[in-house]
Amino acid sequence: MLQCQEMLSDQLSEEIIKGGLSTSLLGHPVVYLHTTGSTMDDAMKAASDNAQEGTLVVAEEQTAGRGRFQRTWVSPPGVNLYFSLLLRPGPDYVSQLTMMASLALARALRSFAQDKDQVTIKWPNDVRMGGKKIAGILVDNSLAKEGTGNFSIVGMGVNVNFDPREYPDIGDIATSLQRELGHPIPRLHLLKAVMEEMEQLYLSIKQGNSVREEWASLLDTLGQQVRVAWGERVYEGYAHGVDEDGSLVLRLPDGSFQTFAAGEVTLRT
Repeated sequence: MLQCQEMLSDQLSEEIIKGGLSTSLLGHPVVYLHTTGSTMDDAMKAASDNAQEGTLVVAEEQTAGRGRFQRTWVSPPGVNLYFSLLLRPGPDYVSQLTMMASLALARALRSFAQDKDQVTIKWPNDVRMGGKKIAGILVDNSLAKEGTGNFSIVGMGVNVNFDPREYPDIGDIATSLQRELGHPIPRLHLLKAVMEEMEQLYLSIKQGNSVREEWASLLDTLGQQVRVAWGERVYEGYAHGVDEDGSLVLRLPDGSFQTFAAGEVTLRT
């Protein structure tokens, strides 16, 4: 009976999500889908149809979920969170969206974790728990030359109640909230926490504040020797810091510094 109640409590629907959110901007309206190719594509279409800022697309299952550089994102049904959020931030704030999104998710996960230090961010946008990847974030921006019609889509895939060990390709590098905590978590509770944290940070950014300092404090990449693949070249060096836009500053063996924007590199520790 208890197991059945737990399963019922983890059901999602448009009505359940609407009733569970306490935000004023983000998550209004809600588009809920049982199955879709990618919530990113759905949110992109909604944006092109002039959907309002804050539109949240949530799916139980993605058949073509993707991460950075078009990598496939494993998206089994009914156990994780897959969602995309439509924002219209204006060009002055776009550079902070990746930092904002990963920080919001890290904050939310830390609210569930017994050891908050378990939750870290691998530059630029992978959130980790216990040293393994628990979530990925993708930000796509559409910036018109005229400055009108701009929008950004923030997509997240968060491993909540599944066991990555069932998938050989990711079993050694991924984890889930249930695996780390030892018990399932209602997905609505996590979604609510993420939306609250993201709205607070987003509104703060639009008031001219920066999230860089707190975001950088959670980066487990800094202070490490890393390899950065940039185009056809591979750089090795010391992850010295991040600039105000969140770009990685690498100190090379010759003592010089090289800066890498998040959208242009693959990081290997």
